Amino acid sequence: MDSRGESRWEPLHADSPIRAQTDAARRIAMLTIEQIREGLAQPGKSQKGLAAAMGVDNSTISRLLAGKRPMRAHEIPVILGYLEAGSSVAGGRARAMPEIVQIGGDRFAMLPVYDDMVSAGPGLEAEDAPPSYRIAFRVDWLRRAARGNIGDLVVLTVDGDSMEPTLRQGDSVLVDMGQQRPGQKDGIYVIRTDGGLQVKRVAVNPTNGRISVISDNKDLYPTFSDIQPDAIHVIGRVIWLGRQVGM
Repeated sequence: MDSRGESRWEPLHADSPIRAQTDAARRIAMLTIEQIREGLAQPGKSQKGLAAAMGVDNSTISRLLAGKRPMRAHEIPVILGYLEAGSSVAGGRARAMPEIVQIGGDRFAMLPVYDDMVSAGPGLEAEDAPPSYRIAFRVDWLRRAARGNIGDLVVLTVDGDSMEPTLRQGDSVLVDMGQQRPGQKDGIYVIRTDGGLQVKRVAVNPTNGRISVISDNKDLYPTFSDIQPDAIHVIGRVIWLGRQVGM
């Protein structure tokens, strides 16, 4: 904690030779060859892709996987970054991967936070604007919560009262932009309308596949029913809520 009571990340680099050796050994021990193999077996990952990310030839990766070539400490963040990066493409562009850091023996993804995205105007995508800041989420938790690529995740800020009491003004929501088909799972989604980005509950009629766009604050906002799924532009599904209290 600093003098203002804010937590500060410890840098990954060490300030002494002894500490550097200790940190390097710890980081290497946290990543096994078997974990690398499992990561390369995931969709969108390949030995060739890992070689390109590391700046080595494919034969180097073959030797690494066979245990014939040691894994170096400076390569750990590169390998983790490649294995954890999102491989999906939205709007014809690959999404940027978040930085993966190791803190206290755990891996964290530094996800981008866009303070004004929910109330942004039409045409603005998350990858078009720099994030206001980044926030750390445990990688293993993200894998369970998102069930997709970490590169698809962004944190947005809720604007307005249409989703009260579920979501309130100023709430932070974690949005999985890899989930853009409400027909597969009802839930709360960020959608694009002529007025910009909105957070709404989306439900699918199982008999005809049409959707309803619902505001939880039903006393003030209407429900729109019997909509063709392709009539709305879905940005992603909300999978987590963060709220500041005491203000």
